[in-house]
Parts: sequence; C-alpha cells; structure tokens
Amino acid sequence: MSRLELTPPLTVLIYSWHRVCILMVSGQPSHVERVHMEVRHRIVHGGYAPGVPLSEAKLARELRASRTPVREALSRLLEEGYVERIPRRGFFVARVTVAMIHNVFEIRRLLEGAAAARAAELATPEDLGRLRALADYRYADGVAANRKAYEINAQFHTAVAAATRNGLLVDLVRNCIDQVTRFMALGVSLQTFQEAASDEHLAIVDAIEQKDPAAARRAAEQHLDASSRFLMKALMNGDIRGVSV
Repeated sequence: MSRLELTPPLTVLIYSWHRVCILMVSGQPSHVERVHMEVRHRIVHGGYAPGVPLSEAKLARELRASRTPVREALSRLLEEGYVERIPRRGFFVARVTVAMIHNVFEIRRLLEGAAAARAAELATPEDLGRLRALADYRYADGVAANRKAYEINAQFHTAVAAATRNGLLVDLVRNCIDQVTRFMALGVSLQTFQEAASDEHLAIVDAIEQKDPAAARRAAEQHLDASSRFLMKALMNGDIRGVSV
C-alpha cells in the first residue's frame, strides 16, 4: 500500500463523495446530514475547541433533533477525523496534530496543483475575472477581518477548482480547505501572511490566464508550500492552540 493510501485526509475525501451522492439523490439534507453539517461547521470554525466533549443529549437539544441522528452524525464525524470516541466517556472534538497539518497540505498540493493546471486549459474570461478579484483581496488584522480572510481564501481556491468544470474536484478541495480553516481558527492571525498570499494567488491567476498548465501547477504548489511553512512557523511560535505532536 502506498503512502498516499495511508494518509488520514483521504478518509475524509472518500466519505465526502458518499455524502455528495446522497444529496444528489435526495435533493435536500436528511436529519442526519443537517446535524452533521452543523456540528462540523462549529468544529471547523472554532466553535468547538479540540478536546471539548460532545454530549449526544446536549446536541440533540441545541439542534432540535432526536439522539439517533445526532449519534449517526457523530459517527460520521468520527470516520472523517473531526471527533474522537473514548470508551465509556463518549465523543470529543478531535485534537489537531502536526501530522494532520502535514498530511492535509500534502493532499492539497496534489489536488490543487492538478486543478490549477487544468484550469489553465479550461478557464473562461468570467472565471479569470472572478479569480483576479478574489486574488486582489488584502487581509487585515482582527477577528472579523480574519473570518473574512478565511472566506475569501476558500472562495479563491474553490474557484480555481471550479474552473476545471469538475464538481467532485471542487468538493475535495473544499473539504481540505475546511481542515485548514480549522487550523487557522485556533489562533492564527493572517495579517503577516497577507502580502505574500495575495501575490501568490495573483501568480496562479497569471499562469492560468496565460494558458500555461505547467506554470499554473508550479505556482499553486509553491503557494501551498509557503502556506504550509507559515502554519508550521505559527505552530512553533505557539500561535495555534490545542495542537498535539
């Protein structure tokens, strides 16, 4: 078995495909899906910190659901790596580890390098206009500004994937970005990251506009390598809370 087959984020991506198929058939989320998406959103955006207990009864009251869909949603989140289960104690928000951060960026490098290369072949003028507008966004400090920065960053990366006209690729990229948003929500300020990130985004757009797949792939990979180094530096400086070795 190859190294990639062993990396934990692939489990998240596989179950993401399963959920996409369910929603495509049903047209709307089930009770389980609704609870799953809400709890996952709170974990991703820092509403539930690593190590926090997740009581089935309390979640059922808060989300106005019975305990059965709550239990099923927590089981899905366990499979995806967002929660942990301790025997005789129940579910807890999963800890963030250094290995998890490394693995997520490894997967993103593969997916988004390929996405940028394909986008260089297929992007329309409308795609390019949206990408350039998102790439030009300049970050600022503060909680509200950080939240906006996360949103714009996610929109940029998913827009690159969307330019490939491959819906599954968009979903996979979005799932990886959710993991990174979770890391960032644990205390990282993006102010020191803003100039480099914006310039790197623009380099990706330039390569896509020039219809140069190799250059687009290289620009995307270089950006993700720089982002990974930034996050690791923040970790070493103690800016990220609740991370385990």
